[in-house]
Amino acid sequence: MDTQSARILVVDDEPDILELVVARLEMAGHHAIQASTGEEGLRAFFEHRPELALLDIDMPGMDGIELCGRIREVSNIPVLFLTALGSENEKVRGLAAGADDYVVKPFGRDELMARVSAALRRASLPSLSKAPDAYSDPVLTIDYTAHRVTARGKELRLSPLEFKMLAALVANAGQVLSQERLIDLVWGADSLETAPESVRLYVSYVRGKIEENPRKPRLIQTVREFGYRYVAPERGVVERVA
Repeated sequence: MDTQSARILVVDDEPDILELVVARLEMAGHHAIQASTGEEGLRAFFEHRPELALLDIDMPGMDGIELCGRIREVSNIPVLFLTALGSENEKVRGLAAGADDYVVKPFGRDELMARVSAALRRASLPSLSKAPDAYSDPVLTIDYTAHRVTARGKELRLSPLEFKMLAALVANAGQVLSQERLIDLVWGADSLETAPESVRLYVSYVRGKIEENPRKPRLIQTVREFGYRYVAPERGVVERVA
C-alpha cells in the first residue's frame, strides 16, 4: 500500500464537513471517495475497495456503527470515526464496532492527517512478520497466516484489533505486558492511541471469546497495577468444557 496516496472512503451526512475532509485528503495526495449516507457509503466501498474509511457515526438510516460492522464482515482496512459524539460511551461503542481510531469534531487539520497517516502506516506493515506460522496449546490454536483462531476446537470470529491483542499476549506468554506496551504492540508505536481503557476494552473482548468463564479468566490474567499476561495451559491439562 502506498501510504502517501491511498483510496479513502469518506461518509458524512453534513455537506460542509464532507467537503472539508475530502479537500484536505486530496491536498495531501489521497484519492477521496465521498458518500453522504451509510447505504451510499456501503455501495461505494464495494465499488471502489478503499484502503481506509472515515465514517460519521450519527447518520439517518444506516449509521456509521452499522456501516463499520458491514465493512468488518469482509475487510480489515483501517476505519476511523469522525463524529461530534465525544463521550466515553460513544468512543467505547465505536471501538467495539471494530473501528481503529476515533476523531471528535471539531478536529484540526494536522490531527486528522496525522491519524490517517498513522493508520495507513500500520496497515502497510507486514502482519506479525516475526511470528511463526501457527501457535497451539491444549486450549488455543492460532493460524497467523489465515488469521484463524480456535478455542477448544471451536473456530472464533475476532476483529483485527482483537486478533492483534491476542497475538501480542500469546507471543509473550508468561510475561506481563503493561497497558503502554500493549498499545505499542496492538495499535503501533506511532499510534495516537494512548487510552488505557482501550486496552482494557479489547482484553475483555478477547477474554469473552477464549475464556470458559470470562469473569474468572485463566488464560489472560490481570496482574494488578502492572498489566496482563497470557498463561498457556500445561500440556496434558485441558480445561473442562462446560
